[in-house]
Amino acid sequence: MSNLKAQAYLKEARESASLAAYDVQKFEADTPERQSIHNLVSAIDKLIETVDALADDEPA
Repeated sequence: MSNLKAQAYLKEARESASLAAYDVQKFEADTPERQSIHNLVSAIDKLIETVDALADDEPA
């Protein structure tokens, strides 16, 4: 996969994760559901960061 294509996918993933994080804020505060979804979004953010870092290490 080309680096440009990978960067485009990562951009879309970041935008989707950002939208999800915003939507989580609409849940009632201090509920297990909100905390669970928040944890999932956080995990996805870390995965995106990891893939981005790995993509930066790949030769162009």
